[in-house]
Amino acid sequence: MGPVEVVFLVVIAIFGAVGLVRGYQRELGVTTMLLITLFILEFLTDGPFGARINGFLLDAGMTASSLETMWAIVAVIMILVVTFISYQGLGLVYPGSGKNAFVSLLVGLINGYLFAGSIWYYLAKANYPFADVVPDYSSFYNFFVQILPPAIFGWEFFILLAVTMMIIRVIK
Repeated sequence: MGPVEVVFLVVIAIFGAVGLVRGYQRELGVTTMLLITLFILEFLTDGPFGARINGFLLDAGMTASSLETMWAIVAVIMILVVTFISYQGLGLVYPGSGKNAFVSLLVGLINGYLFAGSIWYYLAKANYPFADVVPDYSSFYNFFVQILPPAIFGWEFFILLAVTMMIIRVIK
């Protein structure tokens, strides 16, 4: 099998193409929902509430590796469900006139980065449960895994940006 990073980069590119087709007005709604999802996940796993949950589960007899696997499964399912609903359902549509291909591509790539990068982060943190990933990683992998969304932004950033985007949506 090929390098792990290629799979995630292809997913990011696909999101960029989808952004071109849908337009940035609709893509910004998906961005907002992904930011809210990442806020919830980071708050539950690494935030002040997460420390209590993790402590309780570890005291209940869960091992540290099974705890990471559980959080990876929860995160991947939550990101997949929210992304699916955001793209298929009636979502937030931001105001704007016309189609700007560059902005649409950029927002689509950001959505791909938030989606694929977050899934990559949680799976890597849990050491890729249910997958046969060989840990002989390339230097590109070692660089890219350090700049995945949950690795560089805390839950405070995600909620601040999501609230800002909601305010922008409400103010026409």
